[in-house]
Amino acid sequence: MKWPNLKTFFQGLFPRRKIPVIQLEVTSRCQLKCSFCPHTLLPDGWYGADFPWELFARYIAPYLRQVSLIYFQGWGEPLLHPRLFDMMQVAKEQGCRVGFTSNGILLGPPVLERLVEMQSDLLGLSVAGGTPFTHAALRSGSNLKRLLSNISRLADIKQKRGSPLPKIICSYLMTRRNLHELPAFVELAAGAGADEVVATNLDFTLSPEMEELRVFACSGDVVPEDYLLAVQAAEEQAGRLGLSLRVYPLQFNPNVMVCDARPLKYIFVNSHGEVAPCVYLGLPYKGVVPRYFCRQEAPFTPFNYGKITEGLTRVIKNKTSREFKQPFRHRLYLTNPFLLDNLEVPAPPPPCTNCYKLYGL
Repeated sequence: MKWPNLKTFFQGLFPRRKIPVIQLEVTSRCQLKCSFCPHTLLPDGWYGADFPWELFARYIAPYLRQVSLIYFQGWGEPLLHPRLFDMMQVAKEQGCRVGFTSNGILLGPPVLERLVEMQSDLLGLSVAGGTPFTHAALRSGSNLKRLLSNISRLADIKQKRGSPLPKIICSYLMTRRNLHELPAFVELAAGAGADEVVATNLDFTLSPEMEELRVFACSGDVVPEDYLLAVQAAEEQAGRLGLSLRVYPLQFNPNVMVCDARPLKYIFVNSHGEVAPCVYLGLPYKGVVPRYFCRQEAPFTPFNYGKITEGLTRVIKNKTSREFKQPFRHRLYLTNPFLLDNLEVPAPPPPCTNCYKLYGL
């Protein structure tokens, strides 16, 4: 009797997906005028567009059996796309996990019911304060009370249907104006029925004023003690309430070899159909982006591997993609514990040199 190849057998039962994440910017349009968003700050040259259904059906849908998670999010509000749920349904039918991040304005009862009915895996909600005033000051046009009400409504629908999905994740943008309110928001999120709070950094600053808003310290700087105390209080509050809380670091980490955007594995496709390493480099913008890095000007030009119409497999393996990824591959190689020599760490790809994400922020 010939015994079956167990590796082949189990791969048949649990097929491995080659692409961990595709992040698809279904639209770069948004109703809000957030003070820190490139959509607001870079109106000239901004590509305000919806990703065409025809491109999705022809160039992305055929690959979905190879994808673990497709996240329908970029620099716009996903619920403005008229066929968002059609895209999500196609992905679910192919066995993908799906999700998106919303500003919450369009999360009415029918939308919430549909999210639970189709078993969407993740729903992110953008927050910028622990009080309605602070939140509205940073996210102009958004209402914190309404947002929390929608979270409560979704949590109730999940409970009535006995469903753990979608997982509700509140993304709290930490700034100097609102960090002290993080503990209060943790309490609000727990009370509303959120599953997790992720406190993120203002890591893409486009003006000196935005640079002054960030709370993390550059290399050689010291994180103010009151910032650390606010984070500690939030963590203690989350522990008491049984709420998952993840806070991004407030200090540079020079030992990061590849950022958590994971450009070696993840794929970003913007609303203009350009395939890029991440949402930052794939900004849907024509022109030079006036980025800042540790209070110094660090402008860059958006970067991509090519257009989705070239074919997804082809474009992520082309020469431009290979040359971009090679420095990151070398950097990872040097972290191998079996290497005896402490070789000099190669520089990251030029577009990433002055990006805060490269320092674990």
